[in-house]
Amino acid sequence: MVIISKEEAFYTRALFFLFGVGLMMIAPRTPDLKANLHVNNGTLGSLMSISAAGAFLALIYMGQIVHRFGARPVLIGAATWLYTFMAFQPHIHTIWIFAIDQICVGIGWAGFHITINSQGLHRQKASGVPILPRLHGTWSIGALLTAVVAIGITSHVTLATHIDIGVSIIWALTMYSIYRLRDVLVPGSKEHTEEDVRPSVRSIITFFKVDWMIVIAITSGVLLETSTNDWASLFTKEDIKASASISILSYVGFGLGMILGRLNIHKLYTRFTERQIIRTSSIFGGSLFIISVQIASHLAPSHPKIGLLFSVIAFFCGGVGSSSLAPGFTTIATRNSKFPTGFVVAQLTLVNTAIFFASRIAISWVAQATSITTALMIPGAVLLMTAIFAKLGSDTVLASR
Repeated sequence: MVIISKEEAFYTRALFFLFGVGLMMIAPRTPDLKANLHVNNGTLGSLMSISAAGAFLALIYMGQIVHRFGARPVLIGAATWLYTFMAFQPHIHTIWIFAIDQICVGIGWAGFHITINSQGLHRQKASGVPILPRLHGTWSIGALLTAVVAIGITSHVTLATHIDIGVSIIWALTMYSIYRLRDVLVPGSKEHTEEDVRPSVRSIITFFKVDWMIVIAITSGVLLETSTNDWASLFTKEDIKASASISILSYVGFGLGMILGRLNIHKLYTRFTERQIIRTSSIFGGSLFIISVQIASHLAPSHPKIGLLFSVIAFFCGGVGSSSLAPGFTTIATRNSKFPTGFVVAQLTLVNTAIFFASRIAISWVAQATSITTALMIPGAVLLMTAIFAKLGSDTVLASR
């Protein structure tokens, strides 16, 4: 077994942390983005979802690129591409230009997401320690920090200034972290084995003909997280009638729930089986999210502070419930697959991205036709139903394997 040094652990966590800060920097300020573009909820949700088109194009080949050239050049290129196009977003006021920029953001996200998760899974396998949930927890800390910063500066700093300065700092720190990890990043491979399959739409669809359950399971477990990024702040501002800065608290609540779950999930794996954790997490998070959102929406007109409290509780419980599902199902998928880790992550992300695109569009227009409260019932119900996929996990406790 490989022993992961403190320096490697620190800078690997730094990559996930910085990715969380950078990628989610705009999420708490979606009301400002909506005002910039002069669009309704349905159009805004559709525009944010269109990044899936760029991600889909990148994911077809990204697993092979990481396997062929290694993690370092892909991380450098993907981070530079991602943060460049993110920096453009606050300056765009035309819908079609924003759509193109979103597609480019999707390409950068796909490259970075696949590579850091492949790196984490590679070192997890080498060390025998379940580090991926904690790395995802570090990502959530970054996403939470960016929301806390947004609370403090939204009323004083323009969206453009916030994003321009923020992504510049994140890019520089990311480059430094990559440099410090240069000796342990997954190297490229020129060898071609029968498992070194060139990714294509056909090969990926063929692979998932026998593994659609894991694809749907991951999608179900992550849909609430994606919906929170899109709608948490807008829900609290428009349905709960909170101010722009206070509306970010629901997003913060979700981030706290994710952090609490992901940084402690390794302790549960020594006491409970994967099946027990998946089932309990899904039922807890989904049911309390649905109930609390409904209470928040009904109480907000007459008791705004209590409505806000239940909104934060809803997203906090949803964060706790969904925190272990993405890393857990990803670990199950790579454990059961004969393909290289980077290729498996690309396959999972590719198919999930296509499903997310359709789901986010549907949620956007339900929000437009009814209310954000009603639209949020969709990811809440999906998280609740994720419990049926518990059978995909192991029925033995990690400590006894």
